Amino acid sequence: FIFHFRRGGPHQTMRPLLLLFCYLKVATAFVSASRGGVAPSPTSLAGGYDATIGADPKTPIQFFVLPGNTCPYVQRTHITLIELGLPYDVTEVTGMPKPDWYLKINPRGKVPAIRVPTADYAVIYESAICNEFLCDYATFRQQKQALMPMDPFMRARIRLLNDHCDNVFSKTQFTFLMNKDEEKHFECMNQMEEALRMYEDALVESKGPYLLGEDFTIADLHLLPFIQRLTITLKHWKEYELPTDKFPKLVEWVQSCLERDSVKASSMTREKTIEVYSRFVEADYSFG
Repeated sequence: FIFHFRRGGPHQTMRPLLLLFCYLKVATAFVSASRGGVAPSPTSLAGGYDATIGADPKTPIQFFVLPGNTCPYVQRTHITLIELGLPYDVTEVTGMPKPDWYLKINPRGKVPAIRVPTADYAVIYESAICNEFLCDYATFRQQKQALMPMDPFMRARIRLLNDHCDNVFSKTQFTFLMNKDEEKHFECMNQMEEALRMYEDALVESKGPYLLGEDFTIADLHLLPFIQRLTITLKHWKEYELPTDKFPKLVEWVQSCLERDSVKASSMTREKTIEVYSRFVEADYSFG
């Protein structure tokens, strides 16, 4: 089944593990309110693929997600949509394996995915690609946006920071979280902190408050969902907090990001984050 909502909006090793966190079935589905709004009640639609095709063709964006704001990849694109103020519909995709109607939309079965009914139902997936597309889409609509600047050097800088997140930092973060060998505790911690150094250096260079300077960009929203989860899960299970003597700018950056409406609307609570991650951290994994 699917849930459909109307919104009006202002290391290869790690990827399968991270997706486990995303593919959880959440008993109580919750979709945060859009800016200034109230979270709507879900409406169940029958018909699977046909039902999603039958969504209002005037809807600029259809946004496919998992229930409960649990997936960091989805959160990236959720933040992007809100920041750009693009109107969109939300369709929740439930079940494992993914239902046939969704595999017709995204053969990889991953979320997020977006579809544009007015462009012959064009489909875009993978969060980084979705987010760049949405910025280009907004620009195409002659809408001013600062999430993805036009300067080619700045765009390359964003992509390098994002690549570091996906291929270096996220691996060290989850290795530290999932490690159960006490003799490796400090080794894992030091590896993660070494990966985080790139962001501290970027903030010093840009003079903040964000990674590229004054503007909140795709570089910030690409990293933030993982830092959010780091600050909650590592404190809960490892008694670890980002040391302010090593990462003063990064700690300030986290607080600046958490104050944004788009981040508030797209985030899990601390309690929900611990509930979701406990199913894996407390399991008998030998990972790390």
